[in-house]
Amino acid sequence: MMKRNGAQALTFSGPALVKGELTYLDPACYADRVVALCFLPYIGLVSTDMIDRQAERFREIEAALVMVASGARPLHRVWIGHGAKPLTPVLADPCGRLHRTFGVAVADPARRCHTFVIDRTGVLRLRVSHDFKEHDLTVLQELIRASQRTVAGECVSDAEAGASCLLV
Repeated sequence: MMKRNGAQALTFSGPALVKGELTYLDPACYADRVVALCFLPYIGLVSTDMIDRQAERFREIEAALVMVASGARPLHRVWIGHGAKPLTPVLADPCGRLHRTFGVAVADPARRCHTFVIDRTGVLRLRVSHDFKEHDLTVLQELIRASQRTVAGECVSDAEAGASCLLV
């Protein structure tokens, strides 16, 4: 069954490339953090610098960017020939379980990313389709930042106050 907004979503786990090494990713390491779970349909085509730069920008707002590789290609082979591997966690999904759980097409990879924002309590709050480009990711980061400021009781604009429902 596909995850819906308001459902517990910090349940993903599996093999992952973390800091360039193959390991097993446990969702417990993301407890009490906002997580942007990004299904990237063209993993390996985006530069590792771009992925890591964006992950750093998410860390600056106390959120974690976790990538999910679309397709069955082994993660340790994706960046062969590219030199560097991303430091950002990249979850493998060779059987498409995560894709099915979050309702993202596997067989015909979309041309756009699908990102799911999970709040500090593990609840899915927002789903967004976007390009993995600076502008689109900046807008997502601004939404997260506005929501965090609203929850913290800081003064925000009316537009930002609307974001408060995103990340309780």
